[in-house]
Amino acid sequence: MTARACQKELEKLLKATPFNRLYVFRIESAKRGSCTLRIPYHAEFERPDGIIGGHAFMTAADVAMWLAIATRLGTDERAVTVEMKTNFLRSLRRAPFQCRARVLKIGRQLIYGTAECSAPFTGILTHHTLTYIRLPRE
Repeated sequence: MTARACQKELEKLLKATPFNRLYVFRIESAKRGSCTLRIPYHAEFERPDGIIGGHAFMTAADVAMWLAIATRLGTDERAVTVEMKTNFLRSLRRAPFQCRARVLKIGRQLIYGTAECSAPFTGILTHHTLTYIRLPRE
């Protein structure tokens, strides 16, 4: 599967996912074992003090990892998050950001990876470690 074909399949998968209507994630790049998403600014992401809420970063990391896994296993394989650890390093106000996930290891059942959300002129905003479990085929 070429990187271009892979990205097209991921875009189709993301477009078919109902939650993406709210977040409107866009795939910036995808290659074997990694995926970078662009996350546009939405006022709905803000906390009362104007800072982008943690849920936006955590969802972006989870989705970027899900798609990064799909670059290795294909879009027909199913895996779900069983653990995520998030470190919030800086805040962001009223701005878009990006999130890049990388698969570190694929085992028989568990998949391990990391993700980082960042913004231009701000640097790394969050760091995430994620564990997914492969679901049996039905």
